[in-house]
Amino acid sequence: MISRETTSVHGQSEMLIEVLKTEQELNNKTLKNLYKISFMTGVNIKYKTDFKDPIKLVNLFLITISLMGLCAQYCLVWHNRHESFVESADAICTANQAWISIFKLIYLVFVQHKFYDLLHAATDGNLLYDLGVFDLAINCKEQLLKEVKGILRDSWLDIRRQLNFFTFSCMMACGFYMFSCLFVNYYYMHINPQNFTLQLPMPALFPMWHDYGMTWPYYPIQYIIVGIENYICGMCAVCFDGIFIVVVVHCSALFQILHQLLQHATDKDIPRSQRVKYLLCCVQLHERIYNYYAKINSMYKNASLAQCLLSMLVLCVVMFMANVGLEEDITLFFKMLCFLMAAGFQIVIYCYNGQKIITQSGRSPSCWYNCCWYNESPQFQYIINMMVLRANRTLYLQVSGFTTMSHMTLLSIVQTSGSYFLLLRNLSGMD
Repeated sequence: MISRETTSVHGQSEMLIEVLKTEQELNNKTLKNLYKISFMTGVNIKYKTDFKDPIKLVNLFLITISLMGLCAQYCLVWHNRHESFVESADAICTANQAWISIFKLIYLVFVQHKFYDLLHAATDGNLLYDLGVFDLAINCKEQLLKEVKGILRDSWLDIRRQLNFFTFSCMMACGFYMFSCLFVNYYYMHINPQNFTLQLPMPALFPMWHDYGMTWPYYPIQYIIVGIENYICGMCAVCFDGIFIVVVVHCSALFQILHQLLQHATDKDIPRSQRVKYLLCCVQLHERIYNYYAKINSMYKNASLAQCLLSMLVLCVVMFMANVGLEEDITLFFKMLCFLMAAGFQIVIYCYNGQKIITQSGRSPSCWYNCCWYNESPQFQYIINMMVLRANRTLYLQVSGFTTMSHMTLLSIVQTSGSYFLLLRNLSGMD
């Protein structure tokens, strides 16, 4: 009999491992494009690499060329210093976005191994390994397995939707900047040459080459330099913020799994002799989730501050330029609309998913308390009491100690950006 019970227990544990391995294959397919994009930005998040990995030479090359592009953008701003703000607004906006991307690329170079650990804890589901629940003599294992699988599937469906929309938004914005300049140059050179002004993928000025127009090889060199800067603005955002989407949504799903397990803590399918052990397994899972949350918070705490501050400025300028484009240049309006979709969703990613952690961690105390603990053993009641006290602190993803990633922060950023937009529009109208 002992042998049969042992075989059955191991069989149920193997069922969990088999489910997680199946989900891992599906998750890697979901992240297939994210792996490719990260590799093309010089960051290999699919495998753990050391600092001397040759792929990081690509990262260094992209950063160097992008800094050259930034210098050209600031040359344009300086050249237009006596003109209205409209002439320099696009350059300022895209330069700020480029700075965000450069900072993220540098950060990824030094902490790639930590991002790898966070990402693959989500794809592999290894925080659920050795959980212990499926090693107990309980009668609801299949039900628990089904619920765990359903929560993981729903979370990865959410991840897939967010990643696909964000990737599409970034690629559309980068593509519009990359190719619209070619059509504009052709139009003004061949149809309206008297108003011709050289256009590049991002607003920039190379003083030593500007007078050469579109002649070979001067224009292609400028196009490649600024095009690479435009490229990292989109692809680095997808890589860095894509990882954030995966790990935070997975952390939220782990909280949901814990809460679902707690609902069964006093079920009749769990014998009284096994309930304390079952509860201790939930305690262990809570500890793993908290450690995982702490790692995410430490990795994104400072990076998110630069994102929030620059996003506020970017959104303000983009709305201003879109308003100008709607009145004067429809091409500029669509360009800014694409940019607004990508840059706006970038800050939404942080606040929307950060709110998930706040909501799920806020449910934890009531989930621990709501099981029928008053009919259980003193040891069971003691564990519940300790966990209610321990979980009675809502978890927040911090923005460098200044604020938190939440719906309220998103609302504040939008309101502040709107206020500065109205100020810019009023000042422009006075000029």
